[in-house]
Amino acid sequence: MSMRVSWARWYWIVIFTTCTARTASDWLDCAHISTCRCKWSSGKKTATCASGDLRRPPSLSSDIQVLDLHDNPLRNLPQGIFSNIGLLNLQRINLKATKLRSIHADAFIELRILIEVDLADNDLSVLPRDIFRGNERLRLVVLSNNPLTNLIADQFPSLPHLRMLLLDGCRLRSIHTKALRNLRSLETIDLRRNQLTFLRLITFSLPALKTMSLSGNPWRCDCRLREFRDWFLDSKLGTEELLCVEPTPQAGNKWRNVPSENMTCAPEVRSSTLVVRAEVGLRVSFGCWVHGIPKPQVTWLFDGINIHNSTLDCDMEEIDTVVENDNSEDRVPGSVRWVNITLLNVTSSVAGEWTCVAKSSAGEDRAVISLVLPRSQTATARTAPGIPQLLGVVFGALGALAALGFIAAFACWHLRRRTVPPSRSFMDQEKRLIDASVVVSCDRSIADMASPCNFELTERSLSVDNDQPRGCGFDPVHITIEGTPGLFPPPPAEFAVPVPYGNIFISVQVAGRGEPGKYPDLLSGGATLPRRTRTCCNAPAYDNMGPRVTATGSSTWSLPGASCENPEPSETPVLSLPPPPPEFVSL
Repeated sequence: MSMRVSWARWYWIVIFTTCTARTASDWLDCAHISTCRCKWSSGKKTATCASGDLRRPPSLSSDIQVLDLHDNPLRNLPQGIFSNIGLLNLQRINLKATKLRSIHADAFIELRILIEVDLADNDLSVLPRDIFRGNERLRLVVLSNNPLTNLIADQFPSLPHLRMLLLDGCRLRSIHTKALRNLRSLETIDLRRNQLTFLRLITFSLPALKTMSLSGNPWRCDCRLREFRDWFLDSKLGTEELLCVEPTPQAGNKWRNVPSENMTCAPEVRSSTLVVRAEVGLRVSFGCWVHGIPKPQVTWLFDGINIHNSTLDCDMEEIDTVVENDNSEDRVPGSVRWVNITLLNVTSSVAGEWTCVAKSSAGEDRAVISLVLPRSQTATARTAPGIPQLLGVVFGALGALAALGFIAAFACWHLRRRTVPPSRSFMDQEKRLIDASVVVSCDRSIADMASPCNFELTERSLSVDNDQPRGCGFDPVHITIEGTPGLFPPPPAEFAVPVPYGNIFISVQVAGRGEPGKYPDLLSGGATLPRRTRTCCNAPAYDNMGPRVTATGSSTWSLPGASCENPEPSETPVLSLPPPPPEFVSL
């Protein structure tokens, strides 16, 4: 019986030992990941996967308590990146220099026993709000050497066990007054080597705070820093010497060597609007915001003159109010005022430039507001015109009508002169000589006699030798232009062809010289009507001018009065006449 009991005992001991050994060896099995080594370190199950080429955390045993991933190109941490691979027992995570650019707000979700997170030396420029939500056991957060520029309100959730926050080597320019209010157990904060110029006391109203590191910032020792500086020096939270960089009078001085009364702010003035529109007889209000320490004195100028020294015809009142709920982070609470002025009954004399001027021992500033009134529209009363005005209107109208009539008549005359050629009536005793020679080409056959010869108008030279033979032996003919007094009779039927003719009739009277076919030069240098010679053109004793009216009113193709040795009676030939050439349509 005793032998059976001993064998059963040894059986269970072997089984327990085997299971225990198997379980203990599982978390140490990192052989499948070449860059990771699993070991015990400081009593913690540690997986060291540093300086590798991992893009995301590796799949390891859920028993791992410490994960070291520094110098891996992770670049970003998505939501639940650790809990999704079963690493729920992590207590420490080293993500230093992993080239992180972004982190999801729930990257560390469900890591309920997480104690330390190192995110130093990365490229984080923005931290999501509530980034460590659910990590209530956190004690240390390292954010050193990230390009963070500001911490927003409620940047961190409630972390009741957080003791240390390291933000050194960042680029912080501002920290919201409510950024750290959920860190009630914070004892140490490192803000060295940032771009902070001032801090607000209310930001660090943390009951457990013991140490602050602030060196390496470009502190501006003015009114905005004064309250925090006084509190910091009295609190003994730091032992390092802090130096002023601005303003110029305080540059290089240690904090403790600058008197509080010298930490001032020059006045700042901002107007509520640039242009104010008002109505005459009504009231209007406008004003300006004024900030400065010590409290600046505010005065109003109208067109450059103090309103208390001017002669403005308007009732006004001034109100100076302290703005208690100013939400600006860069102004001292209670240092902002609203200075208002009200014009009770606006008149035209108050339109112009109103200037809000703030002065203190630290400087001066001003803002200009233009007060504008609407343009007034005036109506001129009409009066009945007098007699002189009526006469002026009447004569002016008559003169205008006369001028218009004259212009119209001149225009009509000018137009008629251009379109209708002028005509002239010749009396019986009026005679005009036409000084022109008509030269006819004689190289035409008798077949061409039905159409006019080629005529060319040339100027006749008076110096031509009479003895020199002429081209065709033309004799000069005396042309007398006669007119009938009064109305001109219509032309004879021979002229009723579809070509316009004038109302001047040509009468030709010729005296014979005894030579047939030749006619005397009756004018001796005057106008001549050439006649085609028989010897040249073999033409009959008729000219080629077509029908005409004689002095007695008859119409004939022959030249009456032409002498010939054997005159023979001839009858007027009946011909089918072509239209007269345009050269002889009218004179």
